[in-house]
Amino acid sequence: MDKYEKVGYACLGLVALCYLLAMFVGVIAAFPFGLLILVGIVGVGALLIKVFKERLASTEDDYYDKNVEK
Repeated sequence: MDKYEKVGYACLGLVALCYLLAMFVGVIAAFPFGLLILVGIVGVGALLIKVFKERLASTEDDYYDKNVEK
């Protein structure tokens, strides 16, 4: 990963964080119905965290990434 790629990912992460913060503020503003949306966002976030943890812990995926030609 080179310097420009790191800068690009950092910028995308910052934009995503700002977007999530704005969405969270909007959900709180629409209080009674916004809680349903907030529960959905938390559920999707939990599933994404699970997927990333499984991928990082998978030695089989690493093997195929390095040894199988595409």
